[in-house]
Amino acid sequence: MRLNTNLMSLNVYKGYTKALKTQETAFNRISTGLKINSAKDDPNNLGQSEMLRLQIRGLQAAGRNLQDGASMIQTFDGALNSVSESLTRMKELVIQGSTGSLNSEDQANIQKEIDQLKEHINSVTKSTSFNGVKLLDDQNVTDNNKPGFITTSVGANVGELAKIPTFNTSTATLGKDGVGYLEEVNLLGPSSKDKNLEIIDSAVGSVNSIRSKYGAIQNKFESLSQGLGEISQAVENAESSLRDADIAEEMMNYSRESILVNSSIAMMVQTNKLPQDVLQILERIK
Repeated sequence: MRLNTNLMSLNVYKGYTKALKTQETAFNRISTGLKINSAKDDPNNLGQSEMLRLQIRGLQAAGRNLQDGASMIQTFDGALNSVSESLTRMKELVIQGSTGSLNSEDQANIQKEIDQLKEHINSVTKSTSFNGVKLLDDQNVTDNNKPGFITTSVGANVGELAKIPTFNTSTATLGKDGVGYLEEVNLLGPSSKDKNLEIIDSAVGSVNSIRSKYGAIQNKFESLSQGLGEISQAVENAESSLRDADIAEEMMNYSRESILVNSSIAMMVQTNKLPQDVLQILERIK
């Protein structure tokens, strides 16, 4: 027993400060939900966590790009569906207008509706856009078998790009050389019924081909988006395991350290009395 240095009390105090620090750490983790609240908590895992967070943001941005791309394709497919319906109606009118029982006035009225359908197709071509992008009104395209292209990002890494074809679905380009183009369909002109129908069928074939290409691209975008979502979820789980606190475990730690803190305080009270008790004994010996 030493009177000048109370080693027992010092040892209890060391245990008290350790328990208090551990309790404070557990409290911070419970209150924030994170086991890494500053660089000093775990420098190595903090660096890994930040890298994973950066990767997650990149994957999420790429996923949004793919979703936007799929939505864009869907928008233009809707426009092409409208064009396709107009072509179907136009074919019906050509067949109807070629009936020998119609007079010139009847044919003129049918041609007027055909012209309105042409205007509708041209309007759809020029007005359909997605966030300022027009895929069906590429003025540089004169043959829809030789489309233009725009590029869009489809991944989180450099160089992960996809090409989206652009077309010109105006009546001046729907059709093909050697057959004719949609703007030439005319019941009142020199073109025969068969010629008009051949032009319309050619235009229908072009529209179907374009829709097929866009459908394949949309499926690809949706598949890639799903894949990126799964990768992003896996990376988020990895990042969470590094940074997020296990609340149940931290509650247990906090409760355990609270008991140790309180017991240490009680022990320090007792050990601090020991020198006084010894002095009292010595006084009685005198």
